[in-house]
Amino acid sequence: MSIQERRMILFATSMGSFLNPMIATMVILALPAIGLEFGVSARDLGWMSTAFILATAILLVPASRLVDRIGYKKSYIIGALIVGISCLFSIFAPDYATLILLRIVAGVGSAFVMITGLAILTRVYPANKRGMVIGVNTAMVYVGASLGPIIGGFLTEYAGWRSLFLLMIPLLLISALLMAAFLRQEFKNPWKSFDIKGTILYAAAIFCTMYGLSTITDQGSLLLALAGVVLIVIFMWYERKVAEPVLHVDLFFKNKRFARSSYTALLNYGCTYGSVYMVSLYLQSVGALSAVEAGFIIFFQPLIQAVMTPIAGKLSDRFDPRYLVTFGMALSAIGVILLAGLGLTSAVSYIAVTQVFIGLGSALFSAPNTNAIMSAVPQKEYSSASSIVAVMRQLGMILSMAVCMAAISVFVGGLDMLGPDMYPQFVQALQISMIVCSGLAVIGIIFSWFRGNAPAEAAV
Repeated sequence: MSIQERRMILFATSMGSFLNPMIATMVILALPAIGLEFGVSARDLGWMSTAFILATAILLVPASRLVDRIGYKKSYIIGALIVGISCLFSIFAPDYATLILLRIVAGVGSAFVMITGLAILTRVYPANKRGMVIGVNTAMVYVGASLGPIIGGFLTEYAGWRSLFLLMIPLLLISALLMAAFLRQEFKNPWKSFDIKGTILYAAAIFCTMYGLSTITDQGSLLLALAGVVLIVIFMWYERKVAEPVLHVDLFFKNKRFARSSYTALLNYGCTYGSVYMVSLYLQSVGALSAVEAGFIIFFQPLIQAVMTPIAGKLSDRFDPRYLVTFGMALSAIGVILLAGLGLTSAVSYIAVTQVFIGLGSALFSAPNTNAIMSAVPQKEYSSASSIVAVMRQLGMILSMAVCMAAISVFVGGLDMLGPDMYPQFVQALQISMIVCSGLAVIGIIFSWFRGNAPAEAAV
């Protein structure tokens, strides 16, 4: 494979990494406008993000096995087209329920894009370039997240929130066409059977746990979440006994570095992701800023991530990632706990400082931790490891959103629109949720530091 082909494949996969967070952050900036049009409460607006993340998390594991049979190239193209189609129909969504359903469809397509993008890069690039390439690919996540608030703010204010989805369609098509044109070979792994029982157990476990946590203040939700935890235990037990499991859970039991790096990823995203949702609502309600103005404030965090992530990825090729990752999580924890200090009259500059801490911390975390995970497994486990990376990220995001939505339910009320008379209660919800999220980071710091030593080259 030529250098030019590798670069174009990196560009295509980076577009996929770029587009998902861009639409996510654009949608977050559009939440007040969507809520106003459809009459949706502050808590229920969180389902715009949660439904997408939940669908992706549920599909990631079975999709990691399906792509072994379908092929990485075809799976990437199919995933990009599914997301594009969901965006097309979202433009014409007549109500909030339909919009949520289409976000679920987009989550299904996104699962295939997430798995295959990283797996393709680890196949076409040599091991000594892996950290740098993962760094570039991960940086595009933050470029998308950087541009999302600004583009989303402008489009929402001047063209309406539906224009966000229109923008995505041609970009997704370009990514799919580039992959079709420049990846001339197809990557597949041996296929023996598909673990249907394991897939059902996994889907039920993730849905019950995360839906229960997201609606924890509703009657019966706590029991649902506990049932989900029990199902996770049953799933792990079952998968260790199956000849061809849908998820190689033995990686968690036999590979300490892989397991603890994965737990660290879950806790890091659990710490940081919900902060964007809460800060967006705060700026456009308590702060009385427009969508454009709020977008520029939120812009600080992903901008720093976009600039620093490739550097951190390259450094992780030379040094044990534990040092970069642990320091990064500490910075993120500081940024999130500072958000817990927000009040009804906090300065915008104070919020900007918190975004700098979280942005720099996330940049030092993401690529080095992903490099540690992928370097801890042999080549035959790349698709499984790639899916687990994405699953941990998605589950962390859902956990973070669940904390925030539960806090809003407790202090603001589950069905109430966010009006001026409820701003004090909303600020309380923000403060408590950020304290809880920073606590997750502290646990993650422990896992990160004690993850174990870097192994000899595993990709054989």
